[in-house]
Amino acid sequence: MNQLATFVLNNKEFDKIRQLIHKKAGISMSDAKRSLVAGRLRKRLVALKLDSYEAYYQFLKKDEQAGTGELQRFIDLLTTNETWFFREEKHFEFLKQQLKDRPIAKEINIWSAASSSGEEPYSIAMTMAESMGMTSPWKVLGTDISTEILAKAKKGLYVKDKIKGLSNTLKRKYMLNGVRDYADYLAIVPELKSKMNFQHFNLQSSPLPGIKFDFIFCRNVLIYFNQEDKKKVIHRLAGCLKTGGYFFPGHSESLHGLYDELTTVAPSVYQKR
Repeated sequence: MNQLATFVLNNKEFDKIRQLIHKKAGISMSDAKRSLVAGRLRKRLVALKLDSYEAYYQFLKKDEQAGTGELQRFIDLLTTNETWFFREEKHFEFLKQQLKDRPIAKEINIWSAASSSGEEPYSIAMTMAESMGMTSPWKVLGTDISTEILAKAKKGLYVKDKIKGLSNTLKRKYMLNGVRDYADYLAIVPELKSKMNFQHFNLQSSPLPGIKFDFIFCRNVLIYFNQEDKKKVIHRLAGCLKTGGYFFPGHSESLHGLYDELTTVAPSVYQKR
């Protein structure tokens, strides 16, 4: 493993790798991301006994035909981002306000379009359960481009000491203490998990869900797209939103000029007119 320190990602290799991640996931990598890319991919060079990033790039190009799964590992490594429960809490407060006057029997569909390891969609589900009850007909779809991170979301298992943003009250209501090998974990209760549907999804190219949504969360992922790709993604997602439905980007993300039918109604909250 002393070999780890010898790998250097040069400009030409970095350009090839960022063109590939843009082609496969729509993500635009700035020059500032070079050390992050080098660090995350280094372990794959060692695992595959390759001697350079160029060799790894050629391996990925072959995998486009061979389908060994390395391209998906590559995407997983470069798209996994930090998240936590009830991140950007004002969005959940806004959601709660919108649910106040909704009939309990009315079907509600919510999409967490960049769901990562599940904290966001489970936070949405907890908000729904608190406002509408567990038996009313609401559902949460969680999608992500990373199959590895989706597998974690589906399990709904979280290390106790690493859980952020979740009150003790909600932990007691919606999580179970692990036992034996899982003593250090909390697990989402089965009733809440039954309201969830997790699917692999590429924001730019996957077939769109066949339903219209009341609320769509697509937070802290648009910053990785260039302006043209951002517009394409917003048009695809907003097309799945009901008239009068709400779209939530991240607090640092603006949809200005990207989709004319979305109007700002609160900080980083847009409504489809």
